[in-house]
Amino acid sequence: MTVEKEISRIEREQFFLGPVDAVCDHRIKAHCLDPYYKHPKGCPNWGVKIGCPPEAPFFSDVYSKDVYIGAVKFNFEEYLFSRRQTHPDWTERAIRNPRHWQGHVRSEMRQFLFDYLSNHPEINGEILTNPEALGVNLFATCKKVGIQLEQTPQKFVYQVVLIANRLAEINP
Repeated sequence: MTVEKEISRIEREQFFLGPVDAVCDHRIKAHCLDPYYKHPKGCPNWGVKIGCPPEAPFFSDVYSKDVYIGAVKFNFEEYLFSRRQTHPDWTERAIRNPRHWQGHVRSEMRQFLFDYLSNHPEINGEILTNPEALGVNLFATCKKVGIQLEQTPQKFVYQVVLIANRLAEINP
């Protein structure tokens, strides 16, 4: 079975929630420097990619705090079980590798947002795919609307975006 077919069978839910006040903290940006596998200095996009820290502005300096949350909830536990059955010789790191599933879930998020926003023209704003780079605490923000993100996902992973309005657009 191809990865696409395997992933398409995994349970998922889509959410569009809010508005809710984004929880912001300057310390969130610093997590981009936390080391992770094969990246002892943190994210290689730090100081390189447009929209990434340290040059990325602080969220509340640019955007209104009230945001909408778009999310796709992906049953990671079911996915891991399926991958272990399909590839019993793989290591746990290989089974959990986001390269195998993340692109599919991101693509689903893009399509979900397109469809949802096309049918709700009253909701406008910028779609922020990397709000942590702007200092948004996604764990605390999502918790306000009942989404419980896991630090090290075991049961579910979420693809989350925020829809926010620039301050200049609200108060011209």
